[in-house]
Amino acid sequence: MRSIFHPATAEEAVRLRHENEGSVYLAGGTEIMRLGSSILPEAALIDVTGLDLRGIREEDGDIVIGSLTTLEEIRSSEIVPAFIREAASAAASLQLRNAATIGGNFALRRTDSFMIPSLLAAEARVLIMCSKGLKEKSAAEYFEKTGCRALLLSVRVRKDRDGIVKRISRASHAHAAVSGAFSEGVYAYAVSGSGIVYGGNDAWKKIAFADDLTGSADYKRYLASVLF
Repeated sequence: MRSIFHPATAEEAVRLRHENEGSVYLAGGTEIMRLGSSILPEAALIDVTGLDLRGIREEDGDIVIGSLTTLEEIRSSEIVPAFIREAASAAASLQLRNAATIGGNFALRRTDSFMIPSLLAAEARVLIMCSKGLKEKSAAEYFEKTGCRALLLSVRVRKDRDGIVKRISRASHAHAAVSGAFSEGVYAYAVSGSGIVYGGNDAWKKIAFADDLTGSADYKRYLASVLF
């Protein structure tokens, strides 16, 4: 039987994550319900939905987005940078956007993500709770640390940050074969089944392209090369 914990604080949530091998944080629940989910059926769930981690506010010229804020709330916000709102709107349905959270989307590091490239290109910063307490890191540094058991609390991006996002898929309702974002000299690419990279315009060359249902490796390599 799957265990479900309901921590009262972020500190307790992180402690539970360390005490229960293979456990995962539960937010919107879209990954757990997804066919082919990466989350094992026996994995303990640490339900963080009771924590005060939701909302969008302006602070010192930045926009701070709580990790439990849904993609629909981001899409409809009037203060979140336009290209990040556009990335949030790429979710397949209103039902999904009303459930999926920015924290879960980013923390999962899925290669078909549409939010991750926009946040990497925006040079966002994240506030996390780890076993050693609160820490602020660049989104890039957090992203690179796979297997991280810290709890993502919020995402911070400059209010006046400008950029563009692009995605290419075989059909409007299908997973993107390639998605990407560009903001103030920073490019980020997410290629389904292959990887996520960021840096200069040719950062896509570092991806090990692979065949999957969204297209062949050669097809996705070509899409990445002409995305911007």
